[in-house]
Amino acid sequence: MLVLVLVIALMLGGGAFAFFKVDPLHLFRPGPQAAEGLPADAVLYAGMDLEPTASQKIDALRFLGHFPAFRDSAGITDENTDVRRVLVAKLIDSLRCSAIDYTQDVEPWLGQRFGFALMPPTPSEERPFAVAVQVGDEAAARKAIAVLESCVAGAQGSPAGQAAGVAFANGYLLLSQTRADAVRYAKAAREHSLADDAQFSADVGSLGDAGVATMWVDVKAAVAAFGSGSGSLSDLSDATSSAQRAAATFRFGSDHVEVATSVFGDPTAVQHGDNPIVNLPASTVFAVSESGAGQRVAHAWDSSIAKARSQNLDIDKQISDFEAQTGLRLPGDLETILGSNIMLALDREGLTSATFAGADSSGLNLGVRFTNDPKKLDAIYDRLLGLVHSQVDQATPFVKLDVEDGLVIASNETYADKLGALDGDLGSSDAFTSVVDNGAGQEFVLFLNFDSVKNQVLQSMRESGTSTSTIANLQPLKAFGMSVMVDGDYVHATIRLSVDD
Repeated sequence: MLVLVLVIALMLGGGAFAFFKVDPLHLFRPGPQAAEGLPADAVLYAGMDLEPTASQKIDALRFLGHFPAFRDSAGITDENTDVRRVLVAKLIDSLRCSAIDYTQDVEPWLGQRFGFALMPPTPSEERPFAVAVQVGDEAAARKAIAVLESCVAGAQGSPAGQAAGVAFANGYLLLSQTRADAVRYAKAAREHSLADDAQFSADVGSLGDAGVATMWVDVKAAVAAFGSGSGSLSDLSDATSSAQRAAATFRFGSDHVEVATSVFGDPTAVQHGDNPIVNLPASTVFAVSESGAGQRVAHAWDSSIAKARSQNLDIDKQISDFEAQTGLRLPGDLETILGSNIMLALDREGLTSATFAGADSSGLNLGVRFTNDPKKLDAIYDRLLGLVHSQVDQATPFVKLDVEDGLVIASNETYADKLGALDGDLGSSDAFTSVVDNGAGQEFVLFLNFDSVKNQVLQSMRESGTSTSTIANLQPLKAFGMSVMVDGDYVHATIRLSVDD
């Protein structure tokens, strides 16, 4: 299968690495993309489009243009650049095949969309796959592939003319391990493609606006197909009710890049109010906040313990030993600690170059806020404090503050008061909104305001000898955020990185 090896190396192997290392603009087009040329029973799908919508390409260029490494080496100057030529032509040239020319023999038929699918196993193939390449002229594509196959065969000293796993369907060239597989997949795609599948369409649609990259996996089918004897995969069989399928998209804004994921299954719905992270001081540098975790522990505890027991783990003794050592009672005390919200926060005040170098941490403003019944939290605190004092004969380096809806533990009284009051406006700050949408409505939020400590961090890096090029590429960064929420049958998660625009 010389042609298959060639094309996969070209488009999905060396090409994929080149996209990430040289040209991040390996962009995807909104919609089903190459799923139109692949069978509906695919277990996993990944697609790419080298000519995305104009808005995505402009946003990508604006975002990536902030980084010197991209500007200096990508070879893409504006939204009209043909990314195929930047990438594919170079790869073909590297084959040193004088019988084929990219401009004359490949460019006229090579489309913009490419896809890869992992297919269900067969008696002869444990990991069958199909590659879809969009084509505009089937006859020209066949001719060019034959030439490429001969070139590769000659370079490797192997006989040419071997049967290639090539077929065509819905405007796509399909490649697989054997010709029989390719023909079978092409026939299946013509009858019912992955793009026609209702579940695939719903999962991809749940991501919102399609971005510059799309992936999809049928988790339940993957476990069923590849779980037997596959170690960790077989261990996932009990989890497929809560994670049956998953989709992800990679998209640009003019000042950020993000990965949005959507997992379909049977997630536990919890009742919780607004996430209090939005009420932290605007000077917050780092915060992580989880709402409803206590309810989730209560819901999942029995099934998790039953699963542990079924695997012959000595879980009951381990829990008993833990309770004896800590004075905690599981799962009740864990539910209390997590409560309706648990939040850790670090403020900008007190952060200096010396702090980042690890030389001085005494001025940090750091704390944890627990939202639950204050009396229950106090009882657990007293038990844990007694345990600490029994092990360490010195004063605790933190303060405790009781508040109406919970308890605060902080590095000093002033910051404890700030966490107790929760009257800040972090949720409306520019850095926060650049990486988190609707922070109050999210169940989980992680936030890092790099911009607010950038000078101290970069100064510390300079003093430690970090290269000027690395520092120059960190300079544009603004903030990082991650958020998770449950909406019906889907768990949505978004990871976003923003830059100073």
